[in-house]
Amino acid sequence: MRLESRGIIIHSMENLLLSAKQLSKVTQGKARLSDFNLDLYQGQTIGLLGANGAGKSTTLALLCGALAPTHGRVEICGRNLHQHPQAKQEIGVLPETPPLYPNLSVTENLVFAARLRNLSGTALRQAVSQMITQLALQPIQKRLCKHLSKGMAQRVAIAQALIHSPRILILDEPTAGLDPAQAQAFRQLIKQQQQQCGIIIASHILADIEQLCDHVMVLNQGRQVATQNLHNSHWVRIKLAESLDETELQAHLPSVDHVQRQEDGWYQIQLQQPDAPVAQEVVRAGWQLQALIPAQQNLQHLLVTAIQNSETSS
Repeated sequence: MRLESRGIIIHSMENLLLSAKQLSKVTQGKARLSDFNLDLYQGQTIGLLGANGAGKSTTLALLCGALAPTHGRVEICGRNLHQHPQAKQEIGVLPETPPLYPNLSVTENLVFAARLRNLSGTALRQAVSQMITQLALQPIQKRLCKHLSKGMAQRVAIAQALIHSPRILILDEPTAGLDPAQAQAFRQLIKQQQQQCGIIIASHILADIEQLCDHVMVLNQGRQVATQNLHNSHWVRIKLAESLDETELQAHLPSVDHVQRQEDGWYQIQLQQPDAPVAQEVVRAGWQLQALIPAQQNLQHLLVTAIQNSETSS
């Protein structure tokens, strides 16, 4: 069950798909990941953000069962992933390099992926046909994968990840190497899966996180150094016809905790609670409200600040 109240999404335990507790990986005496914790619910998309070598790919490998943890555990729908390998059936994975056999056609690659997921007979044929239709692969279904563009190869790879209708989708750098048009088209494909799955995305591309994720975790040197809800309903942006000082504005808006003046008449304001009546307060103060929109988090600032703080404290 997923409840929505006053713009806040409330997740219940019954739709908890993946839980990682104190997950750590040590290789040749070096900690590649330490004390990582994550809960993923259906309908939620979590982004892992960090520089190259921060531990993103290691984390994904542990979450999908490709690596065994040194410490901690991963539970998939309540089952320990490494004690019950069959729980992997709930996971679809898109690695950074599309796992395609170049001398097989698109359809043959999909059939092979379906067989790996224990599909056969009618169920296999239906799954392949559904993916070809859903991802608009009909024009290239007979083409050898070595002749595909990067964008088309990525589309086939996501079809492979979805072939068995997984409840969890894990994506590693899903738009790396794509041109802007291909990247945006691929993000739209991912968005189509968001209500049916829980999704984890590792990327260094901020646009992926901004457009797809509702929650972000920043990794640095194998550690979680920051977490942030990207749809924080306590922050909004307003645009006024008047140019006002932050102090004056806050003095007339009792539901506001903080005001940041921006350019061209815009102000970013922190509300005391979601859905506070800030629009009515602006009108009562006699000002002309031209726009009110949710505030977007500054991911670049979050990333840089989190890394700097972690390195200062270490």
